Amino acid sequence: MVDTRFSVSVQIMVTLAYHSDELMSSSSLSKVFKTNPTFIRKLVSNLVEAKLVKSFLGKGGGIKIARPATEITLKDIYVASTDDKTLVSAHKKPTIKACPVSCNMDKIFSDIVEGIESSTKNYLAKKYLSDILKVCQKGTP
Repeated sequence: MVDTRFSVSVQIMVTLAYHSDELMSSSSLSKVFKTNPTFIRKLVSNLVEAKLVKSFLGKGGGIKIARPATEITLKDIYVASTDDKTLVSAHKKPTIKACPVSCNMDKIFSDIVEGIESSTKNYLAKKYLSDILKVCQKGTP
């Protein structure tokens, strides 16, 4: 199963940046994304916890972007949205002690996963929410 938390979180953040002068509800976002409001609320909760989004409770409440899009990297969103779950992971099967392949796979895949995560985060640290927002502000392709 493909994990969509990061991509949907980026879309939430771009939407909030695009409508930075207004409060939005998770219900309205779920309609735009055609997905379950509970899923959106969980993602928004993670973004609020990471201080990327501000939440206002009560009648007339909603959410809005917490900082300018020029100050938010895609790494910030990635870290907030994935709950420390890596892009890839190794299966967790019991090792066969007599098999040198089986005995070494955990270490091998730990190194691979660490490398992928490090490369991904380094790449995303160079990309800003404002870069995506500029593309969206140009209009539909």
